[in-house]
Amino acid sequence: MVRSGGDFPSSIAVSGNLAYVMNAGGAGSVQGFRITANGLKPLGGSYRSLGLKNDKVPLFSSSPGQVAFTPGGRELVVTTKSANTIEVFPMRRDGRPAHRAKVNHSAGGVPFAITFDKTGRMLVAEAEKSTVSTYKVLADGRLKVLQKPLANGQNTLCWLERVGDFFYGGNTGNSTVTGYRTDRHGRLALTNEVGIATPPSAMSQGVIDLAVTQDEKFLYVQNGTSGTVDGFRIGRNGSLTKVTTATGLPPFAESGMEGIAAV
Repeated sequence: MVRSGGDFPSSIAVSGNLAYVMNAGGAGSVQGFRITANGLKPLGGSYRSLGLKNDKVPLFSSSPGQVAFTPGGRELVVTTKSANTIEVFPMRRDGRPAHRAKVNHSAGGVPFAITFDKTGRMLVAEAEKSTVSTYKVLADGRLKVLQKPLANGQNTLCWLERVGDFFYGGNTGNSTVTGYRTDRHGRLALTNEVGIATPPSAMSQGVIDLAVTQDEKFLYVQNGTSGTVDGFRIGRNGSLTKVTTATGLPPFAESGMEGIAAV
């Protein structure tokens, strides 16, 4: 076990032999580690505060959303929900972030999840109105808005996962999954007009996380309220077909179950 360097670690980003943990409690922070044959080793001089004012166990609405490396690992990005900012740390060659992040105002309200398309454009899910904005990350940490917030008509979009030219977003507010696709110009659109790639069911309440298998054939959806995980086969056209539901998992209210990974 290795200490995270702060309170309430809630997200991790990996690039090469570097791992950065985002601590959501208190002032919030990121802390770097080297990935070695003997496990994680803290990287001295890599700690950076986010300057927030949370309790040690933060409210979900005020905690930072996610930490992520840009493709190639040249920048480290953090979304802060309550501050409505996207903070970008240019990375130095020694694996440590710049001493100060470039603080960018989010194009949409309550920025949460981060992902990237195949050309390196950054997509950010925004929970306030269930929107997604597209950015170009500049070398100095500034963000250029490439596409303004695209609404999906659902409630509380939190997580976003990529599969080739398709993206899937989990809407916690009404337990739906939205499908998106990008065209050859990188422009994002919904895969259907109603914004629902798969409707909710009694066994699929409280979508809190999504994960895609490495072969990009299956999408798994974690449902925190009902204590289930749904598995979907991903079609060539981006459609989702349910193939399984794992039941009997501890509901969120009982265990704090949150987070899923697929291999």
